[in-house]
Amino acid sequence: MGRHTLLRSILVAALAFGAVVATSATPATAETTITNSSTALAALAPWRRDAVRRTATSTDVSAELRAEALHALLNPRGDEAIDEYFATGRDKAMARALEREGNNLRYIQEINRYAPTASAVKFTSGKALTGSANAQDEYVQSGYQLALEADEATNNQHQEHLARLAGEDRAYVTYLATNDPGVQVRAAAKRALESGDDVQIGLFFKYYWGMGADVDRETFRRTTLHQNEIWHSKIYALTQAALAAEKAERESSGELARKARLDAIAYWDQIDQQSGQSSVDWNAEKGKADAQAAMWALVAQHARAAQGEQDWAAILERANSSNASWADEAAWAVAQAKFWQDTAAAAKKNADDARGRGDR
Repeated sequence: MGRHTLLRSILVAALAFGAVVATSATPATAETTITNSSTALAALAPWRRDAVRRTATSTDVSAELRAEALHALLNPRGDEAIDEYFATGRDKAMARALEREGNNLRYIQEINRYAPTASAVKFTSGKALTGSANAQDEYVQSGYQLALEADEATNNQHQEHLARLAGEDRAYVTYLATNDPGVQVRAAAKRALESGDDVQIGLFFKYYWGMGADVDRETFRRTTLHQNEIWHSKIYALTQAALAAEKAERESSGELARKARLDAIAYWDQIDQQSGQSSVDWNAEKGKADAQAAMWALVAQHARAAQGEQDWAAILERANSSNASWADEAAWAVAQAKFWQDTAAAAKKNADDARGRGDR
């Protein structure tokens, strides 16, 4: 299936998916505490589905992964389809995306290598090489052709029209190079400053600041969504193993029952430890999201007061949307941290209950 066909399929499915999002109970309002071991899998189910929903609605993951997640959510087989997504669908979709994104990168590198020095193709392909995976895909799908058309009109003599630089502009780039929480924004600011060229400072304001922010956001979202799905897969498998061990304990006696009980305790202990670590890690991700939201609030404040000729209105618009977006990431992280904390506590209780049963 071609990428455009894939995206059309996602769009059509999304119309149906809107009803799913609107009518589904969110885990934030659902019971999260596993009261006893028999309810452990049931307690995980809404959170597994919500993790898949988050992937299906994210614009920062690949089209392949988004389609796979959406397919699982809309599948009439319900939780069975969600289980298949975690077991095999997710990894297969990521492998397809990785291959496509690698091909995109190599293609853009070749375009850039052979493009005329002063051409729009040279400039835009170089810009795309510093962009996010989704931005690179957009360049391959349409940006390259637009650059070719521009070069045909200008005889390969591309010109950028930049706002006049004020002293405060360079000072602000220096501030971002040191203080921005985003790795790619800091790197872009440092490159602009190290060039010693006002043009590069102007290009930072016009392009590279926003592109760096996009890469930072895409990296954060892809990483956290992926890691959360890995945690769900591990905890689900361990929970199944713990319940199987408890079943074996109930159905046996003597040494066999004792061994099964010890196995169950070991599995619950692992769930306790790993879920506890997941909660700690999510709290760390919340800290990163909070730092980003706070930084964009400061950017908005600066943009409202700035007197220079940069496009501060556009910067203000991005700052406001980015602040809201990162605040949402922080809220999501809080909910995930609480869920994993509750899961750890429930697993500890199940382990303690098993210890309290003693040998039969």
